[in-house]
Amino acid sequence: MTSAAATVLEHLLLPPGLAALLLVPGLLLWRAERRGGGWLVTLGLAALILPALNIVAAPLAQTLERDLRERPLATGRADAIVVLGGGRASDRHPVTGGDDVSALTFERVRFAARLQRQTDLPLLLSGGSPGLEGGPSEAELMAEVLRREFGIEPRWLEGASRNTHENAFFTAQHLRGSEVERVLVVTHAMHMSRALGRFEAAGLPADPAPTGFRGRSGDWRLRDFLPTVDALQTSRFALREWLARAARPLRDRLPGDGPDA
Repeated sequence: MTSAAATVLEHLLLPPGLAALLLVPGLLLWRAERRGGGWLVTLGLAALILPALNIVAAPLAQTLERDLRERPLATGRADAIVVLGGGRASDRHPVTGGDDVSALTFERVRFAARLQRQTDLPLLLSGGSPGLEGGPSEAELMAEVLRREFGIEPRWLEGASRNTHENAFFTAQHLRGSEVERVLVVTHAMHMSRALGRFEAAGLPADPAPTGFRGRSGDWRLRDFLPTVDALQTSRFALREWLARAARPLRDRLPGDGPDA
């Protein structure tokens, strides 16, 4: 499967794309008074509204984060910090008007900057330019933010990777022959388990340095029952992780390496 096809499929299978995939034919069938239209509309509305409620999104995130909350950072045995890119924001640069890091990526960079100041470990930034011809890589965008916002200079930039598998593989290649034998991986807590699995497969020992926890259970407040964009984004992130885990055995059997964010 090509990168473009995989991106389209991802948008259709995850909210809010899944809601549109159900609602459009449902409304057409309903308008034509054909059977099944009402059910498709109902499912489409559920696929749109439920993921936007924090009472759904937070437990979904919790299923991916629960093993990381009480785990102490293994800063004493790491030789470097690796920050994984989490996407870019088009036309959002505060100076040039070009691309900038996404909100998710900025969360990771901010946490890595704090961690670097605490440990004095060198930083490697990993992230390429998925689907883009030319232009700065995510690693270059992250490096600029580190310099501009935190006054920190990364030691290495890995700007070829398009997905988590390549983040790990190219990082391991980048550090081969250096003094780095073990790394701390900075990414979102929901993404951490899959990321560590990729680093293990690449032969680079890694410990988690998670950020951006979204999971929670119990002690609900009124706003948790109201639809929000933040909850929808959390649900999408969690469902994307579960989809990627489910698809991994299939990708491993296919020739080449499809996208795996």
